[in-house]
Amino acid sequence: MPAPSGPKGGWRGWLGARLTGRRALVEWGLVATLSALLVGWMALTPAADGADHLIYDALMRAEAGPADEDIVIIAIDDRSLEALGQWPWPRDLHARLIDRLTQAGAGPVAYDVLFTEASQQDDALAAALARNGQVRLPVVLDAPGLNGAAYREDAPAPGLTEAAAGLGHVNLTVDDDGAVRRLPLYLQAGERTWPHLILPLAAAKGAVPAPPAPHEGGDLFAASPEALIYRGPPGAFRTLSFADVLSGETPAAFLKDRLVLVGATAPGLGDRYATPATPHGELRPGVEVQAALLQTLIEGGGPRSLSPAWVLILSLLPLGLLVAGFLVLRPAANMALGAGLIVVTLIAAATAFLAGGLWLPPSAAVAGLALAYPLWSWRRLAAASAYMQSEVEAFERDGVRLTGRAQGGDVVARQVDALRAAVRQVRDLERFISDALRSLPDATVVADPHARIILSNDRAEALFGDRLRDDADLPLLFRSLGEPAWRRFLDPEGDPGDITTPDGRILKAAAALLTDAEGQPVGHIVRFADMTRFRAAERQRAEALQLLSHDMRAPQVSILTLLDGPAPRLDPMVERRIADYARQTLDLAEGYVQLARAESQPYRSELLDLGQIAMDAADILWPQASKKGVRILTPDGEEEFLVQGDPALLRRLTTNLLDNALKYGPAGGAIQVSLTGAEEDGRPVCVLGVSDQGPGLSEEAARRLFQPFGHGGADHRGAGLGLAFVRTVAERHGGTIRHQPGSPGATFILTLPRIAEEE
Repeated sequence: MPAPSGPKGGWRGWLGARLTGRRALVEWGLVATLSALLVGWMALTPAADGADHLIYDALMRAEAGPADEDIVIIAIDDRSLEALGQWPWPRDLHARLIDRLTQAGAGPVAYDVLFTEASQQDDALAAALARNGQVRLPVVLDAPGLNGAAYREDAPAPGLTEAAAGLGHVNLTVDDDGAVRRLPLYLQAGERTWPHLILPLAAAKGAVPAPPAPHEGGDLFAASPEALIYRGPPGAFRTLSFADVLSGETPAAFLKDRLVLVGATAPGLGDRYATPATPHGELRPGVEVQAALLQTLIEGGGPRSLSPAWVLILSLLPLGLLVAGFLVLRPAANMALGAGLIVVTLIAAATAFLAGGLWLPPSAAVAGLALAYPLWSWRRLAAASAYMQSEVEAFERDGVRLTGRAQGGDVVARQVDALRAAVRQVRDLERFISDALRSLPDATVVADPHARIILSNDRAEALFGDRLRDDADLPLLFRSLGEPAWRRFLDPEGDPGDITTPDGRILKAAAALLTDAEGQPVGHIVRFADMTRFRAAERQRAEALQLLSHDMRAPQVSILTLLDGPAPRLDPMVERRIADYARQTLDLAEGYVQLARAESQPYRSELLDLGQIAMDAADILWPQASKKGVRILTPDGEEEFLVQGDPALLRRLTTNLLDNALKYGPAGGAIQVSLTGAEEDGRPVCVLGVSDQGPGLSEEAARRLFQPFGHGGADHRGAGLGLAFVRTVAERHGGTIRHQPGSPGATFILTLPRIAEEE
């Protein structure tokens, strides 16, 4: 069956190409590469941030625990605005609040209210700050600054800065979706560093984050970002109204040794932000964000984000497992593997977040898995469809009509039905081949490329018996015949000879290579022919040749010896006739023996010069030619005419041609031997011509010329086997012999394949 042609060229041909062998590996690599590039792009860029934020926020809400009772927020809320008047308040109110905190024995205070402009009441506020000694005031930094500056610093008035226990920045960083998930613990610009306002309060509880590495350059840089853990919705921390604390209605025990944050919570003051744990889009006051950072630091820090390199590696790991499964698993198992890896990836990310405090963004890995499986499944489906279509078309091109094909369904269903019909007919063909194999007259087995027996006929089962079991192979069969060197019998060019079995039978093993539709080897068919009777007949033939070549020749030689000896003489006419009959009998026996050997015996192959062979034959016949006065003219050129053959047989072939010309040519004449090169059917040949000056041949004689016992003349000189020997040797050497009538005489033209010097 010829190899089926694939789909037509172009992108349709590429998409529909058969996905096997190297092509499958190439496309597998392309799918893996495309999926890996997608994973890398999503893992190293903000492309997957939206999906990752959803997962992060859900995990954050799951991790939310109770708020720390040691953290107290004094809120500038709507109730305080109503009681104390419109914002901003006079600074003496803040001074009075700080004195209340001092009297209550409160711990460190982060006062998240900006006092950037000087006021007449700054002295009173500075005095209250000095009396307390634990109040930190905020600094806000904006980039870029005014008039080309890298940043702008909004700090408290100079008197307040000197009176406060310290300053700290309150800058918030907002993600692309507007939510606050991380805050920088430090801001840096050149040699200056601003710690966060909350850090001294965290240090009071023993939480001291490591200082950042120096930052080169004058631009404002956010260092040491810390992920926040939010404690439920807004209002989770203990919150006191500014007005209640100022009026003394709040018991001092509520503030004793507490970490205090003062800040705005009233919606109208605008200091509100979106956070992961805020339900239904509700905004959280900035002071609660600072409180969340404070508790996060006290409890050891928020979830740690992996480095981009580790995010990439861990995101590619599930994809690597899936694409490796593409090569070894079935489609259903690959689908289960893909779904399972998605689930495992999400579970691993959640476990790392909740139990280990590590944040591994899972969206890139999930996206890679979600892309790779459908892409590979599509290519496999397209390849399967193309394969089925090409096989069906190959059957139809070979003239096989597929019966029983369904007409309904989609394209793939129709292709499956057509291929099912083709497989059914292949099975029928296999049954036919099996029946034909069983009907062969010799023991025959079929082996796969690994020499395992896959088919055998009845005669093979009779020959090998129980050795043709399920795991039988060619080495076992040959060893059972007493022949361990089994591989040499599979060479179609060699002749390993016969096999003599232990029970005395003689077998001839011959093998033929089996190939598929693309010409690739798929096994061997091995025949074991029983040659026992044939070899016995050959021995009988050899004995007959021995009889002719020796036993019959000896009496004839004795007759000739007696006729030439000193014994009493007979009538000369009678003696001559007896001698002619004896010589004719000798020639007949010799010719028959030589013809039989030329037909049956193996040839010895050597590289020979046909010109030298012709001269050797002329030398052999020189005595007879000289006695008859005949000149044998051989070519005297120096060109070599190389042939491959048996030197003895080719020399006798040439001698027979010259002897035939000498026998029928006139006395005193000449025999012309010519040797030229030519081409025949596109291959180089040597052409040897032998011409005599005899009477020539009749049409009837020319017709029987190369047949055994065919004679070239009416006098029937010779045994009639010489030219039959010439034809046999020429044909077994791949050449030809033909007769060309002359006027007078005849020419015999021998053609043999010529061997080039480079060969």
